[in-house]
Amino acid sequence: MITIKDIARESGFSVSTVSRVLAGHPDVSTATAAAVQAVIDKRHFVVNRFARNLKLADKSAVLVMIKGRDNMLFASMVEHVQTAVQATGYTVATHYIDEDGNEIAEAERLISETKPAGVIFLGGDANHVATRARLIGAECPAVVLTNTVAAAGRTGVSSVTTDDKAAAKLAVDYLLDRGHQRIGVIGGSPENSMVSRLRLEGAIDAMAGRGLEFDTRSHFVATRFSLKSGYGAAKKLLDKAPGITAIYVMSDIMALGVRRALYERDLDVPGDISLIGHDGIELASYVVPKLVTIRQPQELMALRAVAVLMRHLRGDLTPVEEFEDVSIIFGESVRSLVV
Repeated sequence: MITIKDIARESGFSVSTVSRVLAGHPDVSTATAAAVQAVIDKRHFVVNRFARNLKLADKSAVLVMIKGRDNMLFASMVEHVQTAVQATGYTVATHYIDEDGNEIAEAERLISETKPAGVIFLGGDANHVATRARLIGAECPAVVLTNTVAAAGRTGVSSVTTDDKAAAKLAVDYLLDRGHQRIGVIGGSPENSMVSRLRLEGAIDAMAGRGLEFDTRSHFVATRFSLKSGYGAAKKLLDKAPGITAIYVMSDIMALGVRRALYERDLDVPGDISLIGHDGIELASYVVPKLVTIRQPQELMALRAVAVLMRHLRGDLTPVEEFEDVSIIFGESVRSLVV
């Protein structure tokens, strides 16, 4: 990454002079500005507006790291987080990274550059945050939202989430209670996502509790949390397990992609295949048929995450692991096979 220091060294001018050129100050001569600009253009340097704006907050900003650009649950939660943080007098700086990105490395880069008061990770892996981070914790308190710190217990690192394993079991039990035994599962990678691993374990436990064996090789497809990925994963699942009567999908946004793939295969929902999602996003209530889904209390979780972070910022760095209750939003996408 090219920095202002690199531009200064190559152009032969001081960092302060380069900064004035970038800011458009009038006290820089035309010749100097042209020389600096030539190096900027040559090196394709782009000002980190995010870092500049966060520095202007004078350590009064909370950095919100959002892992995944296509997750509608996160989009809703970000709004609640922003509102709650701003009500405390802090400003908010949001930063998105890819679902497969390294949130720790990116967060520590931003912390080093901008010195925020604290961080809220939305969709990050709490155990990685708590065990691999250098700057996160006592120096820069953090709360992981939608994931758990489990046994990490690092000072200044907390989590607010739901019990993903129990929630997934609730979803699959709902299908089992209605006579479905040939159930497919679509979700994230268990190797790369703690949430996906816990939800898969919950689905397997629900099946085992009824004396049924779940074959992950034929009845589970791992993919990304997006419409397109859900669509593609459904086609793979149908090819591998053509006899399934129901699918549990680990996010509503993926479930909507699954619904499209079923339509293209001339499979009716719920007549041919029942469908249950996870998250409880607003859109799930407006699709046809209305999606049955596991609702996460989005606003409550966001408010609690901000409240825990504020406690840390006031000096109480005792780690907190908080779980909120989920519930089922009933809909029209699951058919009962029980006579």
